[in-house]
Amino acid sequence: MFRYLPAILWMTATGIAAETGEKQELHHTIYIGKPAAAVWEALTEKKIIDTYYLVPVSTLELKAGGKIAYGKGTSELITGTITEIEAPAKLVHTFRFTGSEDPETTVTYEVHPFGDGMCVLEITHSGFPEKNETYSKISSGWPMIASSLKTVLETGNPLPWPKE
Repeated sequence: MFRYLPAILWMTATGIAAETGEKQELHHTIYIGKPAAAVWEALTEKKIIDTYYLVPVSTLELKAGGKIAYGKGTSELITGTITEIEAPAKLVHTFRFTGSEDPETTVTYEVHPFGDGMCVLEITHSGFPEKNETYSKISSGWPMIASSLKTVLETGNPLPWPKE
C-alpha cells in the first residue's frame, strides 16, 4: 500500500522527465481522492474526458487496435491507436499531433488503488528519440490535464480555464 509514498520525496508537481538510454520520456504521478474505478471511468468515458482534457475526444474505440482521436468536429488535433487495455488498471495508446513530422510516441495510463477511497494515476509518455516539439508541448500539457482530471473528480467541476 505504501509503494508510492517515497515518490513524494523526489517528485515535483510537474512530474519527471527522464532519459532512458537515448530516448526521452515524461512521467507524471498524481494522487486522486477517488477510488480507482472512478479514475478508470474518467479515462475511458467520452463525456467525462471532455470535461478535463484540453481538447474534446472525437473518437474512442476502447479495444486493442481501436482508434483514439482528439479534436473538434472533423478537425483532429491528436490521433493514435489503442495498443493495450486492461480494465480497470492500464490503458496504452500511440500519440501524434496531426501534421507533425515528429515520430509517433506512446502514452500509458496506470491506475493503482491506494487505500479505500483514493488511487494513484501514473501517466508515462515515452518513445521520444530526442526532445522535440511534441515533447515540449506534452511536458506542460500532461500536468495541466492531470490537474484538471483530479479537480473534476474531486469537486465535480472543471478547472476555470482562462478565456484568452
